[in-house]
Amino acid sequence: MSTSRAAQGSAPIPVLVAGARGRMGALACGWIAAADGLQLVAELRRGDDAVTTLAAHPGAVLLDVTELASSVPLVTAAVEHGVHPVIGTSGWSAEQLAALELRCAEHALGALWVPNFSIGAVLQMRFAEQAARWFETAAIHETHHPAKRDAPSGTARATAERMRAASGGAAVPIESSRRAGVLAEQHVTLAADHERLELRHVVSDRSAYAAGALLALRRVRELSGLVRGLDALLGYAAL
Repeated sequence: MSTSRAAQGSAPIPVLVAGARGRMGALACGWIAAADGLQLVAELRRGDDAVTTLAAHPGAVLLDVTELASSVPLVTAAVEHGVHPVIGTSGWSAEQLAALELRCAEHALGALWVPNFSIGAVLQMRFAEQAARWFETAAIHETHHPAKRDAPSGTARATAERMRAASGGAAVPIESSRRAGVLAEQHVTLAADHERLELRHVVSDRSAYAAGALLALRRVRELSGLVRGLDALLGYAAL
Protein backbone atom coordinates (compact mmCIF):
# COMPACT_ATOMS: atom_id res chain seq x y z
CA MET A 1 0.00 0.00 0.00
CA SER A 2 1.28 3.47 -0.86
CA THR A 3 2.31 5.95 1.81
CA SER A 4 -0.79 7.89 2.84
CA ARG A 5 -1.14 11.61 3.11
CA ALA A 6 -1.93 11.22 6.78
CA ALA A 7 1.41 9.49 7.30
CA GLN A 8 3.05 12.48 5.64
CA GLY A 9 1.42 14.89 8.09
CA SER A 10 -1.65 15.87 6.04
CA ALA A 11 -5.21 15.59 7.30
CA PRO A 12 -7.09 12.43 6.30
CA ILE A 13 -9.61 12.60 3.47
CA PRO A 14 -13.18 12.77 4.84
CA VAL A 15 -15.44 10.14 3.25
CA LEU A 16 -19.22 9.71 3.28
CA VAL A 17 -20.72 6.35 2.30
CA ALA A 18 -24.20 6.23 0.77
CA GLY A 19 -25.83 2.81 0.92
CA ALA A 20 -24.04 1.97 4.15
CA ARG A 21 -26.54 -0.74 5.08
CA GLY A 22 -26.09 -2.67 1.83
CA ARG A 23 -23.56 -5.45 1.40
CA MET A 24 -21.05 -3.37 -0.48
CA GLY A 25 -21.65 -0.28 1.65
CA ALA A 26 -21.13 -2.10 4.94
CA LEU A 27 -17.90 -3.63 3.68
CA ALA A 28 -16.70 -0.29 2.35
CA CYS A 29 -17.28 1.36 5.73
CA GLY A 30 -14.99 -1.24 7.28
CA TRP A 31 -12.32 -0.78 4.62
CA ILE A 32 -12.36 2.99 5.03
CA ALA A 33 -12.27 2.86 8.83
CA ALA A 34 -9.18 0.64 8.69
CA ALA A 35 -7.40 2.52 5.87
CA ASP A 36 -4.59 5.04 6.21
CA GLY A 37 -5.32 8.54 4.96
CA LEU A 38 -9.13 8.21 5.01
CA GLN A 39 -11.69 9.16 7.64
CA LEU A 40 -15.26 7.86 7.64
CA VAL A 41 -17.35 10.89 8.61
CA ALA A 42 -20.88 9.78 7.70
CA GLU A 43 -22.84 6.64 6.83
CA LEU A 44 -25.87 7.58 4.74
CA ARG A 45 -28.82 5.22 4.81
CA ARG A 46 -32.23 5.24 3.18
CA GLY A 47 -34.38 7.91 4.77
CA ASP A 48 -31.47 10.04 5.99
CA ASP A 49 -31.28 13.74 5.14
CA ALA A 50 -28.45 13.30 2.64
CA VAL A 51 -28.52 16.88 1.35
CA THR A 52 -27.94 18.37 4.80
CA THR A 53 -25.07 15.93 5.40
CA LEU A 54 -23.48 16.73 2.05
CA ALA A 55 -23.78 20.46 2.68
CA ALA A 56 -21.93 20.02 5.97
CA HIS A 57 -18.90 18.38 4.28
CA PRO A 58 -17.70 20.44 1.27
CA GLY A 59 -14.47 19.06 -0.15
CA ALA A 60 -15.22 15.56 1.15
CA VAL A 61 -15.59 12.40 -0.94
CA LEU A 62 -18.87 10.50 -1.40
CA LEU A 63 -18.82 6.77 -2.10
CA ASP A 64 -22.15 5.99 -3.73
CA VAL A 65 -23.16 2.31 -3.63
CA THR A 66 -26.93 2.75 -3.61
CA GLU A 67 -29.55 2.05 -6.31
CA LEU A 68 -29.97 3.97 -9.54
CA ALA A 69 -33.15 5.79 -8.44
CA SER A 70 -31.28 7.17 -5.43
CA SER A 71 -27.86 7.49 -7.04
CA VAL A 72 -28.61 10.11 -9.70
CA PRO A 73 -30.17 12.77 -7.42
CA LEU A 74 -27.68 11.99 -4.64
CA VAL A 75 -24.63 12.43 -6.87
CA THR A 76 -26.12 15.57 -8.39
CA ALA A 77 -26.57 17.04 -4.91
CA ALA A 78 -23.02 16.05 -4.00
CA VAL A 79 -21.59 17.99 -6.94
CA GLU A 80 -23.76 21.00 -6.09
CA HIS A 81 -22.30 21.03 -2.57
CA GLY A 82 -18.68 20.53 -3.59
CA VAL A 83 -18.45 16.87 -2.58
CA HIS A 84 -16.48 14.60 -4.92
CA PRO A 85 -18.54 11.53 -5.90
CA VAL A 86 -17.13 8.06 -6.52
CA ILE A 87 -20.03 6.25 -8.20
CA GLY A 88 -20.19 2.50 -7.76
CA THR A 89 -23.91 2.19 -8.52
CA SER A 90 -24.88 0.28 -11.66
CA GLY A 91 -27.32 1.41 -14.31
CA TRP A 92 -26.23 4.95 -15.18
CA SER A 93 -27.10 5.66 -18.81
CA ALA A 94 -24.90 7.45 -21.34
CA GLU A 95 -27.24 10.44 -21.14
CA GLN A 96 -27.06 10.59 -17.34
CA LEU A 97 -23.28 10.39 -17.40
CA ALA A 98 -23.11 13.12 -20.03
CA ALA A 99 -25.28 15.38 -17.86
CA LEU A 100 -23.07 14.66 -14.85
CA GLU A 101 -19.97 15.43 -16.92
CA LEU A 102 -21.35 18.87 -17.74
CA ARG A 103 -22.29 19.52 -14.12
CA CYS A 104 -18.83 18.55 -12.87
CA ALA A 105 -17.25 20.84 -15.44
CA GLU A 106 -19.48 23.72 -14.34
CA HIS A 107 -18.38 23.26 -10.73
CA ALA A 108 -14.73 22.41 -11.57
CA LEU A 109 -15.12 19.28 -9.46
CA GLY A 110 -13.41 15.91 -9.83
CA ALA A 111 -15.65 12.84 -9.92
CA LEU A 112 -15.23 9.18 -10.77
CA TRP A 113 -17.68 6.69 -12.28
CA VAL A 114 -16.55 3.12 -11.64
CA PRO A 115 -18.29 0.22 -13.41
CA ASN A 116 -16.18 -2.21 -11.36
CA PHE A 117 -13.79 -1.66 -8.44
CA SER A 118 -11.89 -4.90 -9.09
CA ILE A 119 -8.42 -4.27 -10.49
CA GLY A 120 -8.67 -7.55 -12.40
CA ALA A 121 -11.93 -6.46 -14.03
CA VAL A 122 -10.39 -3.15 -15.08
CA LEU A 123 -7.44 -4.94 -16.64
CA GLN A 124 -9.75 -7.42 -18.40
CA MET A 125 -11.65 -4.50 -19.95
CA ARG A 126 -8.40 -2.93 -21.07
CA PHE A 127 -7.10 -6.17 -22.60
CA ALA A 128 -10.43 -6.84 -24.33
CA GLU A 129 -10.38 -3.33 -25.80
CA GLN A 130 -6.89 -3.86 -27.16
CA ALA A 131 -7.71 -7.29 -28.56
CA ALA A 132 -10.92 -6.14 -30.25
CA ARG A 133 -8.87 -4.36 -32.92
CA TRP A 134 -7.37 -7.65 -34.11
CA PHE A 135 -10.25 -10.14 -34.05
CA GLU A 136 -13.22 -10.43 -36.37
CA THR A 137 -15.89 -11.43 -33.86
CA ALA A 138 -16.40 -11.06 -30.12
CA ALA A 139 -18.93 -11.87 -27.43
CA ILE A 140 -19.34 -11.40 -23.68
CA HIS A 141 -20.95 -13.77 -21.18
CA GLU A 142 -21.44 -12.42 -17.66
CA THR A 143 -22.77 -14.35 -14.66
CA HIS A 144 -23.71 -12.85 -11.30
CA HIS A 145 -25.53 -13.75 -8.11
CA PRO A 146 -29.36 -13.86 -8.26
CA ALA A 147 -29.77 -10.63 -6.26
CA LYS A 148 -28.06 -8.50 -8.92
CA ARG A 149 -30.82 -6.44 -10.48
CA ASP A 150 -29.31 -5.03 -13.66
CA ALA A 151 -28.69 -7.25 -16.66
CA PRO A 152 -26.43 -6.92 -18.52
CA SER A 153 -24.13 -5.75 -15.77
CA GLY A 154 -22.54 -2.32 -15.89
CA THR A 155 -19.16 -3.96 -16.33
CA ALA A 156 -20.34 -5.97 -19.33
CA ARG A 157 -21.90 -2.93 -20.97
CA ALA A 158 -18.77 -0.86 -20.40
CA THR A 159 -16.58 -3.66 -21.78
CA ALA A 160 -18.75 -4.05 -24.87
CA GLU A 161 -18.75 -0.32 -25.59
CA ARG A 162 -14.98 -0.07 -25.27
CA MET A 163 -14.51 -3.05 -27.58
CA ARG A 164 -16.96 -1.64 -30.13
CA ALA A 165 -15.28 1.76 -30.12
CA ALA A 166 -11.80 0.23 -30.42
CA SER A 167 -12.72 -1.97 -33.37
CA GLY A 168 -15.00 0.52 -35.10
CA GLY A 169 -17.31 -2.40 -35.69
CA ALA A 170 -20.72 -3.64 -34.65
CA ALA A 171 -22.02 -3.92 -31.12
CA VAL A 172 -20.59 -6.77 -29.06
CA PRO A 173 -23.35 -9.19 -27.97
CA ILE A 174 -23.77 -9.84 -24.23
CA GLU A 175 -25.30 -12.91 -22.64
CA SER A 176 -26.31 -12.58 -18.98
CA SER A 177 -26.94 -15.27 -16.37
CA ARG A 178 -27.98 -15.09 -12.72
CA ARG A 179 -27.07 -18.18 -10.72
CA ALA A 180 -26.81 -19.17 -7.07
CA GLY A 181 -23.29 -19.86 -5.85
CA VAL A 182 -21.73 -17.24 -8.13
CA LEU A 183 -20.67 -13.75 -7.12
CA ALA A 184 -19.31 -12.22 -10.34
CA GLU A 185 -17.79 -13.68 -13.49
CA GLN A 186 -17.16 -12.26 -16.95
CA HIS A 187 -15.96 -14.23 -19.94
CA VAL A 188 -14.89 -12.37 -23.10
CA THR A 189 -14.34 -14.44 -26.24
CA LEU A 190 -12.72 -13.10 -29.43
CA ALA A 191 -12.24 -15.12 -32.60
CA ALA A 192 -10.63 -14.98 -36.03
CA ASP A 193 -9.63 -17.58 -38.59
CA HIS A 194 -8.13 -20.60 -36.85
CA GLU A 195 -7.74 -18.97 -33.43
CA ARG A 196 -9.70 -17.83 -30.40
CA LEU A 197 -8.76 -15.65 -27.43
CA GLU A 198 -10.60 -16.03 -24.12
CA LEU A 199 -10.37 -13.57 -21.23
CA ARG A 200 -12.01 -14.77 -18.03
CA HIS A 201 -12.32 -12.86 -14.77
CA VAL A 202 -13.82 -14.31 -11.58
CA VAL A 203 -14.55 -12.59 -8.26
CA SER A 204 -15.20 -15.04 -5.42
CA ASP A 205 -15.37 -12.52 -2.55
CA ARG A 206 -16.25 -8.82 -2.35
CA SER A 207 -12.92 -8.10 -0.67
CA ALA A 208 -11.55 -8.08 -4.24
CA TYR A 209 -13.11 -4.64 -4.59
CA ALA A 210 -11.28 -3.09 -1.62
CA ALA A 211 -8.05 -2.03 -3.36
CA GLY A 212 -9.85 -0.32 -6.23
CA ALA A 213 -12.37 1.39 -3.97
CA LEU A 214 -9.70 2.80 -1.66
CA LEU A 215 -7.62 3.92 -4.64
CA ALA A 216 -10.64 5.78 -6.05
CA LEU A 217 -11.40 7.48 -2.73
CA ARG A 218 -7.80 8.61 -2.29
CA ARG A 219 -7.41 10.04 -5.81
CA VAL A 220 -10.79 11.44 -6.90
CA ARG A 221 -10.10 14.93 -5.50
CA GLU A 222 -7.08 15.20 -7.82
CA LEU A 223 -9.16 14.63 -10.95
CA SER A 224 -10.46 17.24 -13.35
CA GLY A 225 -14.15 16.76 -14.12
CA LEU A 226 -15.81 13.36 -14.50
CA VAL A 227 -13.48 10.44 -15.17
CA ARG A 228 -14.93 7.11 -16.30
CA GLY A 229 -13.31 3.99 -14.85
CA LEU A 230 -10.22 3.29 -12.79
CA ASP A 231 -7.89 3.17 -15.81
CA ALA A 232 -6.78 6.76 -15.38
CA LEU A 233 -5.63 6.00 -11.84
CA LEU A 234 -3.74 2.78 -12.49
CA GLY A 235 -1.00 4.52 -14.45
CA TYR A 236 0.44 6.55 -11.61
CA ALA A 237 -0.80 5.15 -8.30
CA ALA A 238 0.50 2.14 -6.43
CA LEU A 239 -2.05 -0.05 -4.72
